Amino acid sequence: MKKSQLSDKQLEDLLGQMPKIKDHRDSRDIYQNIAHRVEKRKKMPTWVIPGAALAAVLFLAFILSPGLMGNNYSEQKSMDSSSAKEENSSMEMDTAIGDDSAKVEKENTLMRDSADGKEKAEEFAAMNKANPYDGLISVYPDEFDTETSDIFTFAIPDQQAQAVVPITVTKAKETGKSWIESYTETMPQLNEEDWGLTDYYPMDASWSYDKATKTLTMDVKENHPYRYGSAAEVMFVDSMTQNFSDVGIEKMVLTTEGNPGIELGNYGSKEEFQLNTEATKRRAYLFLTVEGMPNPYLVPTKEQHKSIGDAFKEMWKGDEIGYLSPSLPENFKLAKTESNDKVLEITLTDDTKLQEDFMPNLEAILMTASEFDYKGVRFTNANIDQLGPFDLKEVLPLPLAPNKKQIESE
Repeated sequence: MKKSQLSDKQLEDLLGQMPKIKDHRDSRDIYQNIAHRVEKRKKMPTWVIPGAALAAVLFLAFILSPGLMGNNYSEQKSMDSSSAKEENSSMEMDTAIGDDSAKVEKENTLMRDSADGKEKAEEFAAMNKANPYDGLISVYPDEFDTETSDIFTFAIPDQQAQAVVPITVTKAKETGKSWIESYTETMPQLNEEDWGLTDYYPMDASWSYDKATKTLTMDVKENHPYRYGSAAEVMFVDSMTQNFSDVGIEKMVLTTEGNPGIELGNYGSKEEFQLNTEATKRRAYLFLTVEGMPNPYLVPTKEQHKSIGDAFKEMWKGDEIGYLSPSLPENFKLAKTESNDKVLEITLTDDTKLQEDFMPNLEAILMTASEFDYKGVRFTNANIDQLGPFDLKEVLPLPLAPNKKQIESE
């Protein structure tokens, strides 16, 4: 409803101009009529008045609501719109934060995956570069490059001077140097005492090699240590024989300060002795256990055997004096052995069970087989397929030399 634009004075003048109205009814009639209505109102139920009041309130609210709600509705709509915008903004922010978090998490995951992948790649690369024969006793063909490296074996007496242990080291080839030069220059780099052996090298001697005659000459001083005691002279002859018999040298000439021969105790004066590969063939390899060493040393017997079967017999029992221990356990039993195209075929009995601790024994077998000119060893009826780096279903490679050690090049 629109608000009136007339003043109170104007309303009075307007009402004064309206025609007069007269009621011709008797006053008593008017009174009775009023009294009758009052009485009738008193008879109405008490609940009607609140109901009527409520209806009136609702009616007025309906009439006044458009005007009253005009500003309120706009304000409420504005508030709702603002709230909606804030909610949408909040939702968008939450979504943005969620997207950023997801993006960061994805990046972190990619970084972790990349780092893990890099680490795994490095591990695989290290595995590829790693020598599968690390920790084994002997040197094997796959870990040795003859084009770039030399292999040297030095026969070293043990600390009790009861056995001569062949120790093998490898060294990068040096341009312009002969094998014998590199060999003798490697002697000072040996660490015999660290290996539980006698400090034997370098030998106080000078060396020369005649390639045409395949003759190696060793010249010692007058007071050389190899002349005192039978053990010293035996160790000397055994060491020189093992060192040079299998490298193409056929004869060793001995001199003392340029004069022929050297004194070797019970041997007397010895001027030379022959070297040949047959002197270091068909031997069995036994164990020499040295305290502090992770593996036993493989030591060849002095005796030579007619067959691999005879060599196995000695490997089961050890040497005659009991100094070198057996390299084959009693529960290792053979059904048969035979040669097939230069491969030693070993058939095991059903009750022979190989375990991981058989590895040194296996290396003794492989080293012994190399003494009999076999090209490899194959096992039949083995209870396991893999032992260390060796696939027992395949022909096993033979070692090049026993008892490998590391040295530091000068």
